[in-house]
Amino acid sequence: MRFFLQKGKGFLTKSTGAFFTVVMVSLLLTGCFTGGKPPYDVERYILNYTTSSWNQPVKLGVSIKFNRFSIAAAYNSARMIFRNDDYKIDSFNYSRWAVNPADMIADRILDDMTGSGLFQTVFSYQEAQEGRFVISGGIEEFLLSIDQNGKNAVIRMTIALQDSRVKSSVKRTIFQKKYLRTEPLPESSPQGYCEAASRAMQHLSREIIGDIYNAIRNTSPSTADSP
Repeated sequence: MRFFLQKGKGFLTKSTGAFFTVVMVSLLLTGCFTGGKPPYDVERYILNYTTSSWNQPVKLGVSIKFNRFSIAAAYNSARMIFRNDDYKIDSFNYSRWAVNPADMIADRILDDMTGSGLFQTVFSYQEAQEGRFVISGGIEEFLLSIDQNGKNAVIRMTIALQDSRVKSSVKRTIFQKKYLRTEPLPESSPQGYCEAASRAMQHLSREIIGDIYNAIRNTSPSTADSP
């Protein structure tokens, strides 16, 4: 009799273990096939501001092509990065940029140039058309800086302009210039950082477009009607 009780107990233990295994597998499969929602929502931000108006008297009849912008490795992701130490960087847990900052910044400048009415045509790197003038850019810093001066959005980049008609690689570059803009946060939050970065980008975009316009216009008298 004792033999059968022990056997029955062992059978019961195995059956219970098998039951819980089936339940756990079912729950895992249910999560996979129903697209189980993560335990938190990630907020995604974009640079947004009103495009500047221009009153330049002469529209340049030229075509401009954007190369894809590069970005320093430390900022080459959609993470919203902040730094409160000279040697360490971190990022917000539940807030991200909607796209890579290099692409987001290039898109903003391209949109502003297109809307400015200062140039005949402006093409992105994704379009097949070529342009006489080529814009390249590199993002060196794109972060929230926290120090004794407060909390500021920082954007630092280099822009280069080339004339593709010039055969000499040495003479092809019309200018290469570094740009820097910092803007204080209106509030201490990821959205406040996004607002400050947007203001910084608005100022930088206008400065960059003005420099490109003047550089092309001064390149040769024929730029007003030479695509």
